[in-house]
Amino acid sequence: MPILEISSNNAPKDLNAFTKRMNALFADLIGKPESYCLVTFQKVDSYYYAGSDAPGFLVKVGSIGHIDNERNSKLTATVTAELEKELGVDAGRGYFIFTDVPAENIGYKKNTFANLMK
Repeated sequence: MPILEISSNNAPKDLNAFTKRMNALFADLIGKPESYCLVTFQKVDSYYYAGSDAPGFLVKVGSIGHIDNERNSKLTATVTAELEKELGVDAGRGYFIFTDVPAENIGYKKNTFANLMK
């Protein structure tokens, strides 16, 4: 159930190609099958960070496990490089938020992952 949510005031040139590429990259970085990964992108109308409306980003990562400092650092570096290239944002213009989500707090196929993993 790994989830990668990206928001920015700059949009990728080809949204579908970007999210498809990010889904494969995210699966590799988070260490889970691509078939379980979800990537979303949202263009925001207003983004103000550090007293400036210059292009920036907010990335949220959620996963049942596979959230640790080493993995988070690698994911942050790799995804930021993609955002710099695709969106033209500076690495210092946003944050990553990582959440290790308990399996009982994620619903899937009319159940929770906690029940499905029994």
